[in-house]
Amino acid sequence: MTSDTSNAVLFFEKGNIVSVTDRREKRSDPLLDFLVTTGRLTAEQTEQICTIRAQSKKDPLEIIITGGYLPTKQLSESVEAHARELLPKLLAWKKGDYFFSGDEKTVARLSFKVPMRTEALLIESMRRLDESARIKQLYSPSLILLPKDTSQKADLADEEKWVLSLMDGRRPIREILSKSRMGEFDTYQIISDLIDAGLAEVAEWPAEPVEAPAEEPTARGKQLVPAFGIAFVVILIAFVSFGLRWAVTKLETPTFAANVPQQSEQFQKNIEENVRFALEVYRATYAAYPDELTRLVEEGFIDSKAVEDLKYQKFGDGYRLERKR
Repeated sequence: MTSDTSNAVLFFEKGNIVSVTDRREKRSDPLLDFLVTTGRLTAEQTEQICTIRAQSKKDPLEIIITGGYLPTKQLSESVEAHARELLPKLLAWKKGDYFFSGDEKTVARLSFKVPMRTEALLIESMRRLDESARIKQLYSPSLILLPKDTSQKADLADEEKWVLSLMDGRRPIREILSKSRMGEFDTYQIISDLIDAGLAEVAEWPAEPVEAPAEEPTARGKQLVPAFGIAFVVILIAFVSFGLRWAVTKLETPTFAANVPQQSEQFQKNIEENVRFALEVYRATYAAYPDELTRLVEEGFIDSKAVEDLKYQKFGDGYRLERKR
């Protein structure tokens, strides 16, 4: 996926996202940038990795493992953290282009894969979008912050201490975000928590921002139209995910069986997760959760049998979903 200012590559295997590294030559790999930003690699180490990559044509993640730059567990955690940071940004794009390749050999050549449930990542991404919008309304990037009460500092996690140390009464939030070892969402969340706990305060409010003129829409191939950008990307990723998974799980996944009093616990969990995912796709499409689960069936988001044993209640901007007892 490519926009005017950014690009991203997603690899799918059996319906799961397994990698978000960009292996194209002469391209800046967002994952390597993320590892530097979060302090997992230094700029010098990244330069070494890129040099080896250019000479050997190897996957950067293979170089990181074989070169001892990071242990496997930490690299896996980093790949997941980057995916959680990347997908909300993709969903926020207002326009862009996509290219899909179904080459079966591509994923097989990946030397390092981290299977991540696509539905769970999308649901988490949409939750982050909502929460980020709420926090940014309260604390704009132009705000300047100060530490307030340092007596409780010993009880803070290392990440919270780091963000608190960046608050010196001179740096606006946008600079704190750029220097933070965490991603944007996690940093904003920590800033909000520190202020709520009385450990930080606003030192200076920004001047009233000058509203920028609205951009004129331009015609582009495969454009992600602003009004439907989130729905488009969600449905595109979902289509790829479920399309690739179908062939693999057709024989592996149990179907709804007639006259069977109780399906396996894992089967029920999978059904519930799929319904939650369908609810998020519905909300992305229609800007609200449905009043009834039957709307998901009517719109073709889910099979009617999937909702038979579930209780659903919509309230405000949220919902409650649980199994019938």
